[in-house]
Amino acid sequence: MRSHVLMALTFVFVTSWVLAQHCPSIEIDKSTGFCTMPDHALTPGEMDASLVCVSNTQRPRDVTASEKKAILAAYGYPPATDESTGEFDHWFPHWMGGSDGPKNIWFEPHAGKFGSFQKDKVEALLWRNVCVKKTMSLDQAKTLYLKGWTKLLPKQ
Repeated sequence: MRSHVLMALTFVFVTSWVLAQHCPSIEIDKSTGFCTMPDHALTPGEMDASLVCVSNTQRPRDVTASEKKAILAAYGYPPATDESTGEFDHWFPHWMGGSDGPKNIWFEPHAGKFGSFQKDKVEALLWRNVCVKKTMSLDQAKTLYLKGWTKLLPKQ
């Protein structure tokens, strides 16, 4: 039993260390060791401004199983990674015109202070300002987002 716990902890540490190599230290969620943004060499982002504010029902997401497998491998995740621990997310959000292609999709863990659920809140806030209230331009939203989405979370 004790050896299983030690092996699990070692796996988490090594996986976190490998994955942390994909982002600057300032972009690491200290609560998990995972990156808060993708490696821009692997996932530079890709947008189509003509798709801004198009809803997900009008434009369903489409990431194939083989693309997901390639993304996990590129980021150094083991083949047996439990995909329910995160999501294959758009770096540039779908509503922002973010593509479903490999240049815009990364595996984003759910866990941590700055996990996927927190990023979703920021994306929703920016979407409301750009697409609903129209109090912000797409360029303004993109600039704020790229300066660090974690800075846009409400202070708790």
